[in-house]
Amino acid sequence: MAPSDKKTRSTSRNPELIRGIRKYSRSKMYHKRGLWAIKAKNGGSFPRHGPKPSPPKPTEKPPKFYPADDVRLPIANRHKPKPTKLRASITPGTVLIILAGRFMGKRVVFLKQLLSGLLLVTGPFKVNGVPL
Repeated sequence: MAPSDKKTRSTSRNPELIRGIRKYSRSKMYHKRGLWAIKAKNGGSFPRHGPKPSPPKPTEKPPKFYPADDVRLPIANRHKPKPTKLRASITPGTVLIILAGRFMGKRVVFLKQLLSGLLLVTGPFKVNGVPL
């Protein structure tokens, strides 16, 4: 028979009598663990340790990969956006059909063109539920 290792087996100082109920109370365990002595030694409170100093961070992170010899540079975009033109047949009050989005296929009334180039339209809301 092998010798029993009592030192390696972890046993609680406060065994459970039944699930959720311990043998000793919190105050009894406070004294049993000697916490009162630690507090008395440190002027009435538990000793606090400051945060560990973090190691100095490297100034620049090394790249995750090394590029090949023939690295292509992006081509500069020299495109100047042109102001949007509105079709001549679209005037305030014209009925349009929305081609994309939540209200796709709905017929709407054109009100005006905004500065961004978008068209301001309305349902009317009471008729087909399309807001401004």
